Amino acid sequence: MATILSVLLKFVVLVAFFICSCVKLTYSEDVAYSLFEGDAHLDSVISFNSHHTLHRRQSGNDNTTSSPMPTGGTTPEFTEQEVSQNHKYYTSTVLRGAADFNSYWDELYDVKHSEPLSGSHRVAVSVPINFNFRFYGHDVSKITIATGGFLYMSPFLHQWLTATQYIAPLMANFDTTLGNESQVLYKDFGHKFVVEWRDIFLQDQNHTEPFSFQTTLHSNGTIYFAYKQIPVEIQSIEKKNHPVKVGVSDAFYIDTIYAGVQRRTIYEYHRVEVDFTRIQSNSVVILEPLTTCNIAKDCFTCLSQDDNFDCKWCQKVRRCSDGIDWLRQEWRDQGCEIQAFDNPDKCYLYTTTPSPPPTNETTSNTTTETTTNTTTESTPIITTIKTYIPTTSTHKTTTSNPATQSTTATSQSSGQQDRNGCLPGSSRSNCSYRESQKGASNATIAGVVVAVLILVLLIVGGVWFFYAYTHPTSASGQWMINHRPSEMKAKMNKMKFWKRDTASGEKYRVESTA
Repeated sequence: MATILSVLLKFVVLVAFFICSCVKLTYSEDVAYSLFEGDAHLDSVISFNSHHTLHRRQSGNDNTTSSPMPTGGTTPEFTEQEVSQNHKYYTSTVLRGAADFNSYWDELYDVKHSEPLSGSHRVAVSVPINFNFRFYGHDVSKITIATGGFLYMSPFLHQWLTATQYIAPLMANFDTTLGNESQVLYKDFGHKFVVEWRDIFLQDQNHTEPFSFQTTLHSNGTIYFAYKQIPVEIQSIEKKNHPVKVGVSDAFYIDTIYAGVQRRTIYEYHRVEVDFTRIQSNSVVILEPLTTCNIAKDCFTCLSQDDNFDCKWCQKVRRCSDGIDWLRQEWRDQGCEIQAFDNPDKCYLYTTTPSPPPTNETTSNTTTETTTNTTTESTPIITTIKTYIPTTSTHKTTTSNPATQSTTATSQSSGQQDRNGCLPGSSRSNCSYRESQKGASNATIAGVVVAVLILVLLIVGGVWFFYAYTHPTSASGQWMINHRPSEMKAKMNKMKFWKRDTASGEKYRVESTA
């Protein structure tokens, strides 16, 4: 038995080591940015769960030696268009050596460059735009431009901008102080917003030629990445001191209060990553948004749109969602995970379309039904002792018959065996020896069975934990988020217990507003 436990313990250690080696917390590679004329909120109590991505990350190359791009002309002799790829929230198309490259590139003449961005390193500036840009279905009217070749899209500002919620034509360790002509320019055209990183150098590999690229945000949510000059292969850019990313990403927040301190955890729920090998000079990446749940403003539109999401309507917050967006916490706290529905027929219960005047009797019935629906919708979930007693009573009634059958079977067999289990006429010593051997054998079998069951449970639990940890948007991941120790403590703080003395005795009740 000791040997089995020793082997089991070693196996558990190996499984735990394997899981820990597989789970890579990507926020550990992110770096801090200084916000020019901006404040970082809750910076000391921010934590990230941004390890989850829906698409494979670039393996990259950590070599410090840069590989120059093939020379002999800035534009290749061929034009290649990739087949569009569906990333659930966006479709991506890559154009390499496009003959109409200039149609995706805007020359920013007579544009005043940003002083904080054009002579600094790891600095970001927030800039308002003249239209609402739709990012993952959310309307954004203010963006944050960073010297590191990306835009930060969330209204919640903090220092770790590279972690998630970005639009990155080429996120890398760029330093605009290294070149006399290095500039970060931007211009609002009213229907589109263009940001250009012009003649900028990598701080770790400043011996290369400068980089020049743009990103364009269109009012319909489409995103362009245009690369005018890329002197080295993207996969050869040094990642030791700064992450290297090309694509977009989004996340939601969960706020908790622990020991009187508010803590905000950022969960990355989606990321689109563009293949590094497709990026070169005169190439273009087009990201077109797909229809998401949160753009629907009414119940019928929410439940009738054709998309890849499990859209539901929650009347309590009057919003359409699949539960994964910036307002995730409101969706959860208002009980929409339970109250939301996906049946379009239920939308008629909440419409205010006028109908012909009914009779008095019909009016009375309609009023009663409406009141019942409203009460059911707004009544909090209450767990009382009433709900528990019938369950216990039913359980006892169900299990009483097997107990009676078991007692009857024992009484019948005891007529053939004595109280020690020996058959009449057998030797008492032999019987005792056989019983001892049988007991030892049963104990060994039971120990092996228990060990195997524990091993299976550990493996299944480890696999489930790994899956839930790496897929926070799944049902298992959401369960784990909702049942964290801090969450459970917050729910317990909202529990109310009371007792009332009545003529029939004491009654207890438990109420929860969690």
